[in-house]
Amino acid sequence: MKLFNLQLKQASPYLSYGVLVLFAIFCLFYAFYNGNNCASASVNPSDFCKRIGITIQNNGASETYSPVRIPFNPEGMTSLNYVDNFGSQALSSDDTYNPINYMSQSLSSTASAGWWFVMPSLPTVTLKNMEFYVGNVNQSAWRDNGFYFYNNSTSTDDVITIPNNANFNLTDNFNLEADVVLTGTSGFTCPLGTPSADSGFIIDRWDSNTGYALGVECEQGVMYNFIQIEDTKVRASTSTFNTRYNLKGKYIAPDITLLVDDVSAATGTKASMSSYNSDITIGNGLRKVEILNAQISKNITTTNDIELRYNFDPTDVKELEALTPYYTGSILDVSSNNHHATYSLNRPQNYSITIASATGIGLQQLVDNPQADIQVVNTLSSGLAVVGNENSNFPFYPMLNSIATTSGLPRQMTFGGLFAVLAMIVSSIILLATRTIPLAIFSYGVVMYLGYLNNFYAIWYVLIIIFILVATYGSSKFLSEGF
Repeated sequence: MKLFNLQLKQASPYLSYGVLVLFAIFCLFYAFYNGNNCASASVNPSDFCKRIGITIQNNGASETYSPVRIPFNPEGMTSLNYVDNFGSQALSSDDTYNPINYMSQSLSSTASAGWWFVMPSLPTVTLKNMEFYVGNVNQSAWRDNGFYFYNNSTSTDDVITIPNNANFNLTDNFNLEADVVLTGTSGFTCPLGTPSADSGFIIDRWDSNTGYALGVECEQGVMYNFIQIEDTKVRASTSTFNTRYNLKGKYIAPDITLLVDDVSAATGTKASMSSYNSDITIGNGLRKVEILNAQISKNITTTNDIELRYNFDPTDVKELEALTPYYTGSILDVSSNNHHATYSLNRPQNYSITIASATGIGLQQLVDNPQADIQVVNTLSSGLAVVGNENSNFPFYPMLNSIATTSGLPRQMTFGGLFAVLAMIVSSIILLATRTIPLAIFSYGVVMYLGYLNNFYAIWYVLIIIFILVATYGSSKFLSEGF
């Protein structure tokens, strides 16, 4: 140790300054390396570049599963790569990482448009925090945009209207179909006592026992799926809440079949039905229900022609007018039959909303905003051996990934060994430059911690190595200096 200390004293002071400058350049390069400015963005939540903090205060009565309109510039969101051309690669959650569903729209619009976030709980006069994570660079955050229907008993129904067309005059051999998410029975009155259902219509061209319809209803505290063919209703109870399922009603005279996820749930008969002329509506009576797509097919036993279909993709849904509490817009029919629809919403927005600027997720946030960005590092309570998704944006990741894949060793062992070598080089340079062993140990730990931060290996590996280095240095000082 003494010989090594003498050699250090002969080092040029310019070497110290040069090494410190190089170390600073390395840190800056790492923090701002990739073009999307999302270094270390795969940590937690994984793979997102930016975080938009949103606070909502409900100034009215307490609400559940209520839609809150957050204004965004959709074209700006795509040009900044916050979302892709399909409106995906973004995720929303509360501050405890529970997902929050939302409906985006007007994706090509350069003007402000409302994206509707469905808040599971909004107590009165209480601040709620929401995090909107955007820019999934690995293109893995795909989501199915749906249309959410809400009625809090103080407003009229949210409704989609499809203009009447002779092709809707179906009397046999057709399907009514939709992918649906029910939040529960709380939105419905679910009348008890005298049987009287509180019905919501997913596809509705029915009135006074004429026409056809597909929907859900609540009666005696139980939720049902149903298909209505004139005066005949076929239904089956359901307890599938907050989970997507496919609902289909099929009529091939005289048989009526209700299917859930392509499994028959109930059957009935109707000898024949007559034609009924009317607009088709979606949403009448629906309360706190999301429809992910809706479709009508005809000639299902022969050519199986899709007459209309709505996917509700952000590119298909466009907000036209926003005059609180009334909102209108258009929805494209993707069946190529041009049955384009319009929507109208009545949603009082008794909220105070604050939208923060987008901030990066990653190493830069350790400096910029350590208090707010609690998502940077997994807590130790999550398990010392837990490893998330590797950060594919790390400098030279393709080369490191190739080495780890072809080495024949466990992946974490390979990355751990590579970072241990890098840490040894950096700490040796720091030791030569500063002549301070504790600082060298600290720099060694920083490099190893960066490997953990990017999910290349578990935290226990870093802790064990740092413990060994500190214990070795401490015992050396103790033996050399005595009591």
